[in-house]
Amino acid sequence: MAMRKVVTRSGRHIRGLFPSTKNQRMVAWESLLERDAIILFELSPGVVSYEEQPSVEIYYDDSSPRKYFPDFAVTLRNGSVAHVEVKPAEKLKGRTTRARFSLIAAQYERQARQFWILTDDEIRKEPRLSNLKLLAYHRRETLMPLHLDTLLSALEPRTSASFADFSEVFGGPTLVFRLLAAGLLTCDLNEPIQNGTAIHTTFKGAPNDSLFF
Repeated sequence: MAMRKVVTRSGRHIRGLFPSTKNQRMVAWESLLERDAIILFELSPGVVSYEEQPSVEIYYDDSSPRKYFPDFAVTLRNGSVAHVEVKPAEKLKGRTTRARFSLIAAQYERQARQFWILTDDEIRKEPRLSNLKLLAYHRRETLMPLHLDTLLSALEPRTSASFADFSEVFGGPTLVFRLLAAGLLTCDLNEPIQNGTAIHTTFKGAPNDSLFF
């Protein structure tokens, strides 16, 4: 549960909710950059779950205690948890902002906890972000277990093929996108997904700790 209310009717900022398949609930965001960061969390195989504004943290400016609300807590497949701040790179250029987050990062380091800052430079890499948004759209439809077993059986003889070849196997591109979104197929998301894109199968049960941030 978020430590403070995120989505409100008033205010100048754009706010909204993201339908997370990974979390099985709506996740609130306070900016379009946060919404885009959620796409990365949602599709990263190495992220098990994530939560918006999970806690209130105390750090110290000289001897004065200050409150800090991390934007997200991300639970990774290896069991560790990282708190994430989402911030436009331009805002981090200000001396006051840099000093504040330096103090916050130092507090996390003293506590042996992970703290990451993600900027638009990392979050909005293209064509990766556009590819992930496309996969997030297809991720909204859950693959039923029986249907999934049939699809996996069809994949077993192959280790890699083009997007067009897999589309032919599955009667169109939709299932290829859904399997990519589920992490059962992989491709280079730093290039546009096209008919000639090389698609690779993943082994059942093999751990995938990869992150898109």
